[in-house]
Amino acid sequence: MKKLILIVMCCIPALAMAVSPGHRQAAEELLSVSGMKGSMDKMIDNMLTMQVQRNPNMLPYKDIMMKFLRKYLSFENIRGDFISIYTEEFTEGELRKITAFYRTPVGQKTIQRMPALMRKGAQVGVSKVVAHMGELQAMIKAEAEKNKKKQMNNNTLSPTAK
Repeated sequence: MKKLILIVMCCIPALAMAVSPGHRQAAEELLSVSGMKGSMDKMIDNMLTMQVQRNPNMLPYKDIMMKFLRKYLSFENIRGDFISIYTEEFTEGELRKITAFYRTPVGQKTIQRMPALMRKGAQVGVSKVVAHMGELQAMIKAEAEKNKKKQMNNNTLSPTAK
């Protein structure tokens, strides 16, 4: 009897993790309605453009890098991964509600504006870090000096240092 209970207890997590075909279909529908394929293509283009702008020496390799990124980050290649992510994070019912929202005019506007919102949010983060870079550098310098002193104290106390 104890073995049976143990076996059942071990199987419960596996059963809970199983995703129904309807749940997967709801995630796939959400990815379709949200325009994930087009978003991925734009993200690849933007990512590569930013890399080349930051490092113009990469320009001769732009086509090779594009081919590589499209090979590994194309929607077709990551579709299954995204379905798994969405089914882990949302119930089937939640996915269907999100999809219903994205079908509304406000939902479509959200989808259209999301890349700009993400870009602007990233710019805010970068500007905050840049504005306070001196403070970060001072904190790092202070910590490095503290670690250096600690290391020197450890070396003077260690029997091998004598």
